[in-house]
Amino acid sequence: MKRYTLSLLLSCALLLGSTAAFSQNSSKEERSENVEAAKIAFLTDKMELTSDQSQKFWPLYNEYEAKRRTLIKGYRSGYRQDVDALSEAEAKSRIDNMFVTKEKELELEKEYANRYLRVITSKQLIKLYRGERDFTKMLLKRLDDKRASN
Repeated sequence: MKRYTLSLLLSCALLLGSTAAFSQNSSKEERSENVEAAKIAFLTDKMELTSDQSQKFWPLYNEYEAKRRTLIKGYRSGYRQDVDALSEAEAKSRIDNMFVTKEKELELEKEYANRYLRVITSKQLIKLYRGERDFTKMLLKRLDDKRASN
């Protein structure tokens, strides 16, 4: 029954998310919220979280995601800069900063993996990582399908 309910919730969230995500009238914030809701439903189902685990896990996960986004945003601030306009020293500095950012991201991930394991099992953590990848693939496929149909 729990699996059926989560699957139904996931289907509804994905339907709402995909409808709103591609609607020209919806704002970027609404699309983002719908995708996040679909992601939560998808991962909750994949990880087979209990309601108690969910209540403890999702605030931690959201905290991690916010810190990770801030870290990446800092690195990407000059990301779209024309590479040909960079001096060799500036390019070297960007590469060095990229590795520093990746190291910080890995440290953040390790920290939160330890915190997650106070709430979920190791198997559920593996399912989280796989689920995140699967969800991203699914979103990219939907975008490709939508573009192909236009």
